[in-house]
Amino acid sequence: MKVYEHAFNENEWFIIGSLIGLHAAVWLAPKIFRKLEAIAFYFFGVNTVLFFDHTISVKPWDFYDVNDDSSYQFIDFLSYISYGPYSYFFIYFYVKLRISGKRTVLYIVLWSAISVLMEWIGLKLGMMHYDKGYEMKWSFPIYLFVQSMLLVFYHLVKKKKS
Repeated sequence: MKVYEHAFNENEWFIIGSLIGLHAAVWLAPKIFRKLEAIAFYFFGVNTVLFFDHTISVKPWDFYDVNDDSSYQFIDFLSYISYGPYSYFFIYFYVKLRISGKRTVLYIVLWSAISVLMEWIGLKLGMMHYDKGYEMKWSFPIYLFVQSMLLVFYHLVKKKKS
């Protein structure tokens, strides 16, 4: 088992700060969705990161480890929960800014770039440790795909609602 560090330091503080700050922002933002819709958009992000992290960060691929060591820890769980507000705000701003048409592609690309930036920050703080030649550029198409699927999900919810 690889061990990267034993200290409670920047990566844990970043996760805790993100968790508190992002959830406070969700709580304080004007409500534009029904509760069930908001919960669905939130958990889309949590479940998606769980799926991808437990697909490409475990054997046989094992492209990266999350946080301080290669085993699953409680702080890993907290880091996954912090993805909920990102997916919530992705849809929130999509609706508030009335994104449509060709602007949708630009919106997805912009959020994918933001996602890569956040991954880069996490990498610098020790939230993840790449292995077996994994490169950050491989994450960009994953973000494009996931955020596109989140918009498909949003439109299905919206269609079902009307």
